[in-house]
Amino acid sequence: MDAQDTILFGKYHLCRIIGKGRTGTVYLAKHIGLGEYRAIKEVSKKNICCEQFRREALIMKDLHHPAIPIVYDLEETETHCYLIEEFLEGESLTALALDRSSLTRSMVIQYGIQICDLVQYLHSAGREPILYLDLQPNNLLLCNGSIKLVDFGTADYLMRANEASRRCGTPGCAAPEQYTREPLDERTDIYAIGVILFYLATGQLPESTGKASLTDWDMALGRELGTLIRGCLSAREKRPETALEVKKRLEFLLDLESWVFRKDSDTSLILSIVGSCPNAGVTHMALGLSACLWKWGIPNLYEEHNQSGHGMLLAGQAGAEPDSSGVCRVGSWRLLPHYGPQVRLKGPGRYPVYIRDYGSDCKTAKREHEKASFHQKHLLCVCGGKVYDSVENSRAAGELGAGRVILIYNFLELGYRPPFWGNGMENSAMFLPYFPRASRPDKEAERFYRALWGRITGEKGVGRPNIFSQIKKGFKMKKKP
Repeated sequence: MDAQDTILFGKYHLCRIIGKGRTGTVYLAKHIGLGEYRAIKEVSKKNICCEQFRREALIMKDLHHPAIPIVYDLEETETHCYLIEEFLEGESLTALALDRSSLTRSMVIQYGIQICDLVQYLHSAGREPILYLDLQPNNLLLCNGSIKLVDFGTADYLMRANEASRRCGTPGCAAPEQYTREPLDERTDIYAIGVILFYLATGQLPESTGKASLTDWDMALGRELGTLIRGCLSAREKRPETALEVKKRLEFLLDLESWVFRKDSDTSLILSIVGSCPNAGVTHMALGLSACLWKWGIPNLYEEHNQSGHGMLLAGQAGAEPDSSGVCRVGSWRLLPHYGPQVRLKGPGRYPVYIRDYGSDCKTAKREHEKASFHQKHLLCVCGGKVYDSVENSRAAGELGAGRVILIYNFLELGYRPPFWGNGMENSAMFLPYFPRASRPDKEAERFYRALWGRITGEKGVGRPNIFSQIKKGFKMKKKP
């Protein structure tokens, strides 16, 4: 059918195709008399019986929820059935998940809460639970910040869903029992909730990760969210009983989120990072931290407080143009290069976390760190890991105030005994593993950053700091007698 030249039932002018599914096509149409847009689902009678199509319309007709489209009419011709619905303008979760940099962990949890609300409504709205049975990213739309649910072609009441001779579901999203004759119940939709949460958090379906370890999942999702998702994806008898239970656990996770996630927080965290000597790896370490925080859903701004020009170089290589505040978007990073005192810019806006790179200028780093009005602030010093770095490391630690700085040793050399080893300072020191790309820290580097983040925020469940116990194990170092 040529959508642009067709008028259906004397009142709907078809504009364009907005979606295609297993059984039919969805058109955007304009009601000629009212001037309002509608979504019209067209299904061939060869693909579906009219009774099944009417059942979809009747189920939707009795549902009254702001996230479910209104059904206006049901029509049919000799060859097709048509369902006329409210047109919902938004982007699918599939499209949303493609832009990983704009989707924070707190957003994943908040969208998950909305999805649970929807599913719980379906399970409790009718005379018996309505099972949706096809919860997948293409059927969930984000419209002005709110999740909407479309396409009820597979939805049915619990008893009738179990009596159906044929079961449908989207591969990778459907629960295992949808492929067998095992009973279907509310937990069938809860499995799909777990799939959606995993997809939003990682950009992948769980089945595509293969035999990923629990540690890998926790690195990608966070331990608490990973545990919840694994529970949803478990065998049916081990899943949460209701969507309300999943929602409450998500709300609990949202409450546990660090203050950096909260929109109403007027406090930001500032991390001042400096090297004990030139080429200690400050920029690499700082950019790796920034990349990990964005991956975990923590927005942050990397600020270049040195004259190396690395910020402008990165932006130039990526073809990134600065915005009116001078901030360049390079991949997931937000970079504020050093423009010099001659350039005046308006403020870059408020970020939950600021990462300041001072190069090897310890005096400036300490002075500006002490002047910063932020209540939450930490000073980090990247130290060389070679024997000949000892003098500079001692000088920098003393200059910055060894008791108030987190020491991070880079390029550690076998046999090197860092300053302050044996007098308690080793408990404030960490070892940075080698990783080649700052934009994509590997698993070992991400473990280090999780431990560092736990040290900085006091966040529970991120693992113990990667301190010199690991160095002793790796290099078999012994304490002085």
